[in-house]
Amino acid sequence: MSYGLTFTNNSDVVTLDSEFSRLVIVEQGSWSGSGNGVFVPFKQAVMTAEPPLVFCRPDTSNGSMYFCLIIGSAGAWTGFRFQAGRDATTTGKWFAASFSSQPTATYGLRIWDGTSKLLFDSDTPCAQFTRTITAWTYLGAVQSPPGSGQYFYSWTAVSPLDTGDYMLLNNIAMDVAGVVSRQGNLYASWQYSNNRLVMQAIGVDLPGALYLPVVFAKPVS
Repeated sequence: MSYGLTFTNNSDVVTLDSEFSRLVIVEQGSWSGSGNGVFVPFKQAVMTAEPPLVFCRPDTSNGSMYFCLIIGSAGAWTGFRFQAGRDATTTGKWFAASFSSQPTATYGLRIWDGTSKLLFDSDTPCAQFTRTITAWTYLGAVQSPPGSGQYFYSWTAVSPLDTGDYMLLNNIAMDVAGVVSRQGNLYASWQYSNNRLVMQAIGVDLPGALYLPVVFAKPVS
């Protein structure tokens, strides 16, 4: 940058800059509901053009998270929803983040960029990306229900769940493309007992390879 403000940490890594946004937490909380349909509303609408990045961390191994959806439209995102398995009880923690801040502090520090976009507010917490899973091990497919012609595909990766990271829900809202006919719904199953995430998809002719990345982040304390 030719002018402005930059903060670096003890490792000389830029942590705050007047040209580039931090990943800012705009909403956070916990959920509790039944697996047939969990809706988590935001306290106030998130006014970004693109959907906020929603990160979730289930409290226990409580089935899969699937049929995920960020609710709202450009400039008015109001919450998110998902399902977790028939008759299942699900609880967990979440936060929604974006690359733009909210004017919340009554005193402190605020930084804007050259277009008057608010980049930082000292009363708004930040988050950081921690890891990404891009390589998956195929566990096989099981016909479900038997004789239906529909299969349940499973993948996993060596990437532990005991680190306190939150999983990005936006990617789980995507479908897996079919080889010929149609796509399959994507499921994310947290298995704390095995300390691993298992990705699953149900469809007729899905490929054995999974290329969808799963992204993790956590709040900055």
